Amino acid sequence: MTAFDSMAEKLKATGLYDISEGTFLYAEIAAYAAGIEIYCEILDELLREHFIATAESYGLEMYEKMLSVCNIDKSLEGRRNSIISAMSVTNSDFTKSGFEKLPGIFNIHGSFSEEAGKLKFTCTDTLSDEQRISIAEQMSVFKPCRVEFLFENN
Repeated sequence: MTAFDSMAEKLKATGLYDISEGTFLYAEIAAYAAGIEIYCEILDELLREHFIATAESYGLEMYEKMLSVCNIDKSLEGRRNSIISAMSVTNSDFTKSGFEKLPGIFNIHGSFSEEAGKLKFTCTDTLSDEQRISIAEQMSVFKPCRVEFLFENN
């Protein structure tokens, strides 16, 4: 139901108003409705961009900036998955099993292996040097202090 229809229906129900086309009241309600529709569209967009599952533009950008997500997959679904993965990482995810969540943040694939004092991630995707360095820096934030983190391309 449009804003105009909603207002007209409520006013007609009182029995006090003649809201037929061509009357001043009809024109006044149409003017109000046009303004209300603009605000409704803005609020709909704001609501849509607030939730990760429905965001399409500035909502995703806001979450990516806030979480420092460096995403390889630029599709909407890839961006959404990266944000959701980033939000699932907690301060207790500094073990090898916790690190298994990290590739999902960047939409990359690979495996972790442990050596004495070292945690190594071997990436199976083709990354540019810039992407590799950026992702390695962001992943190393989660490592325990005494552990060296290595990021390798296959």
